[in-house]
Order: sequence, then C-alpha cells, then structure tokens
Amino acid sequence: MITPLFCSFIRRKDMDSVLNCLVTDSVGPGEYTEKFIKAARDVFGYEYAIALRSPYSALMLALRSLGLEPGSAIAVSAVAPAYHRLAVQEAGFLPVYADYDVEQCVIDFESFAAMEPKPRALLLFDAFGILPDPSALKALGLSVIEDMSQALGAEREGTKAGALGNLCIYGLEQGSLVTAGGGALLAAQGKRDAPVLKNLAETLPPELLMTDYNAALGIAQLKDLSSTIEIRRSQEAKFQLELARTRHGTFRQIGEGTTGTFAFPVSIESGMRDARVYAKKNGIETEPAFDGSVVAMTDFPENICPGARALALRCLDFPVHQRIGGPQAQIIARVLATLP
Repeated sequence: MITPLFCSFIRRKDMDSVLNCLVTDSVGPGEYTEKFIKAARDVFGYEYAIALRSPYSALMLALRSLGLEPGSAIAVSAVAPAYHRLAVQEAGFLPVYADYDVEQCVIDFESFAAMEPKPRALLLFDAFGILPDPSALKALGLSVIEDMSQALGAEREGTKAGALGNLCIYGLEQGSLVTAGGGALLAAQGKRDAPVLKNLAETLPPELLMTDYNAALGIAQLKDLSSTIEIRRSQEAKFQLELARTRHGTFRQIGEGTTGTFAFPVSIESGMRDARVYAKKNGIETEPAFDGSVVAMTDFPENICPGARALALRCLDFPVHQRIGGPQAQIIARVLATLP
C-alpha cells in the first residue's frame, strides 16, 4: 500500500545520526539542536531561528511577538490546521477568517472586506506552497505570521516561501519534507524582525526547545533536501501529465514560480468518496487535504468562507515522496489518469 505518510520510514543513515546522539549525555536541547538550527539557517536563508518541540509552541511564541492588546482580531486562514485557531484563542485574541479561492487554492484578499472586527495581523497558511501576490499581501498593512510547512521550495515572482511575513513557521512533523519526528522552526527572514525573536528565545525554558534526539534526525534530512525536492518535482510533473487526461484538476503557482511538493493535490469534480475508493482498490491511500483544518471544525461558522468549504469537500491528497520508487510512482500515475 502506498501512503501519503511514506516518510514514516527512517533510513539507516538517518538512524545512525540519532544513535550517535543517544551515546552522548545530552537528552534535552544541546549540541545537536544548535547544529540543526545553524544548518537550517543556511539552507532556508533565515536570519535567526529557534527550534521548538511543537508547531503549536512556535505559533504561540510568534503571536506573543506581535505585541497586540488582548482581544485584538487576527485573521486566520480558513484552510489552515485547526491548531491555528486554537492557538489564537488561547493567546487571548479573536480569530476572524480569511477565505481561499477554490480554483487556485490561494488566500482570497476580497474576503478581508467583510471581516468584523478588522484584523490587526494575519496568520497566513501557504496550502501546497501556493503563494499569494506579495504586493497585495503588503497592501493589507498587517503584521504577518507565515506558516510555510507545506511550501518548502515554493517561490512566486522571485519571492520565496518564508519571506512573506514578519516571522515564519516550518513544521517538522510527520509528512514534512524535512521532519525531525516532531517540532518546528520559528524564524525571521529579515534583520528587522530577528532581534524580536532573539529576545524571545532568551526567555524560553528548555522544556519548550527541541531535543537533541529530534535535531539529529533533522540534520540528516537537511543534507538530502536538494535531492528530495528534485525527486518530488519529477513525480509531480509526471502526475500532472496523467491527471490532465481527466476532468479533475490540480493547483499550480500563479504567474512565474514553483509550488511546494508536500503532496499532490487533486480537485475532484465528482464525489471524493468514489475517488478514494477507486484509489484504494489500486493500492493507493489518499487523504482529504483539509480534514483537520479550521474550516472542518464542527463549530466553524456556516455562513462564511465558501471557497474554503468547497476546497475541503473537493481536494484530495495523493502521495509524493522521495522513497516512492519508479514502479510505485507508475501505479499512482495510472490511477490519476483513470480517476472516475
């Protein structure tokens, strides 16, 4: 069975890095965590970064850095993971919701006109690495926290994922291109915001920071990032060609640029259930792309964000992964080409 979470398999050399860590006396954050942060800054182009034990902790710190009054409204991407909304509420802010364009899977700037109260900041989620127009984003005049967990390697018109906000978050959870078996990076791309993040880092207890065990795995995966992206892009190109034979669609970067390679999303024109059953009969496990999103929460307001709702009903993730071999990729391509 070919699953979207193929990366749960750990290679021998990745495990060797973890075992080397195990023979040291360090259990919490230490030498390996510092090495991982340095390597990540070099690879991602961060000015400053903190490695934390969970994306939730990273988001809470990012919200704290905004310096907003309690009760301030923060725009939350409706297709973002549900913990985005929960963190905003836990931090004492009021979530209001940004819709997404159902055809392009990018944030719908027109939805901001209907927001009440008006937001003071935006929590931007780059679904599948589809990036918004940087100039339109800047025109909002809001502080921006960018979650680029699905956007590693994405770029639009010269702007790379992670450079759209004051701070950015990269989740290192299962399924990410770079995983540390859990955790997240909280980073500043520019020199202007780096001091704020550095001051926050100096106040953190070790219990919030990534352990050396997790960091050792992350170091090993960063070394292979270029080849990981190359293999995934090759699979993506093949899948796009095969899907074009059907009535279904996928999402591409708007204008000049590239998407992320987190998964291969398919916008189903028929019933999602039939497509999932068909894929499973052929040995392919798929996942509804936005099952655990804000818009899928049971108490999400019914009268807003129609684009995000439609995406949640139509969008299905097929697996792309560097450890999917040629024969397995061919099976996925054949299924995509014959989707009912």
